[in-house]
Amino acid sequence: MQNLKSSSLFLGLALITSTIFVSSCSKDRIASPPLNSYSSPNSYLDSKKQAEQEFTIDSTGSGPIIGNQGTKIWIGKSCLVTSTGDTITWPFKIKLVELYTPKDMIYYQMPTVASGNILETDGEIRLRAFKGTSELSLKPGGCYAQIEMPNAAPKSYMRVHYGFGSTNWTDNPASLGVTSSLSPLFTATSYGYLGQIAKLGWINCGVNASSSSSSHFTFSSTVDDLTNVAIFVYIPSKKTVIQASSLTSDLIPNGTAVKIIALGIGSGSQLYSFDQNFTITTNTNIDITLSATTDAAFTTLLNSL
Repeated sequence: MQNLKSSSLFLGLALITSTIFVSSCSKDRIASPPLNSYSSPNSYLDSKKQAEQEFTIDSTGSGPIIGNQGTKIWIGKSCLVTSTGDTITWPFKIKLVELYTPKDMIYYQMPTVASGNILETDGEIRLRAFKGTSELSLKPGGCYAQIEMPNAAPKSYMRVHYGFGSTNWTDNPASLGVTSSLSPLFTATSYGYLGQIAKLGWINCGVNASSSSSSHFTFSSTVDDLTNVAIFVYIPSKKTVIQASSLTSDLIPNGTAVKIIALGIGSGSQLYSFDQNFTITTNTNIDITLSATTDAAFTTLLNSL
C-alpha cells in the first residue's frame, strides 16, 4: 500500500513538472519569434547610382571638360603617365562620377567621413584617366588637374579631400604618398569651388565638422535581423552622410538634428525601409522596425533630404 502511494505521488510530481516545462517552453517560443531576414541591398543601390561618364580626348584644347551636373575639368596629356611612368599619346579617356546630393551619395554608398571625423560637404566626384584599359596617374613634380565644382553659395573654408580605401577621406595627400605644394583649400568663385588636384580618384569638397562634445547612435531591432540592412544617418545642416555598417554611427556633435534611414530587401525583391528624425544629445540606441515600401516611395524619401 505504501509503495502504491509513493508511486502515485511520483507520477503526480512528474506530471506537474512536465506541465510546467511544456508551459515554459511554449512561453519562450511566444516571447522569442524569429527575426525577419533580408538580403543585401547592394544590387538595388548599385542599380540607382550615378553612371560614370566618359570623355575621349584626341587633341589639345583650352577646355574645360564639363560633366552632366556641371563639374568642370582641365587636365593635360603632358601631366598624365602610365603606372610605369611613361608618357602617353592621344587619344586618352577621362571618366567622371558626380555626387552632389545626399540621395546620390547614399545610392553610391560613399559616406562623408574622414577616419571617424564627419565632414561637412558640398559634393564628391571621382575623376580618373585611362589610356586604353590602363589607368593613368598625374606625373610627379608639380603636375595637377584643375576642377571647378558647381555651387550657388560656395564657402571660403572648404578643403580638397582625397578618397582612399573604399569609403575614407583625407585632406593630406602626403599620407597617400603624394608630395604636393598645392593649396589644400578650394577657392570660392562665381561658379562654385575651384581647386587644384594632386591625385586622381575620389575628390570631396569638404571640411571637418566633428566636435569634442559628440555622441553616437547604435541600432538594434526586436523584429528585424539587421545583418544585411543598410543604415544611413544624414545631417541636413552639413550635408553629411554617415553609413552605420557595424550598427554604430560615427560620432555626431551633440544637439545635431539628423535623419535616420534604413533599407532592406525582402523575398521577391520587396523593399523595406525605416526613417526617423532625431536630435542627438547623448549616446542613443535606435530600435528599427522595417516596413514594406516601394521604389518610388523610397526615391521620394531620398529626394526630400
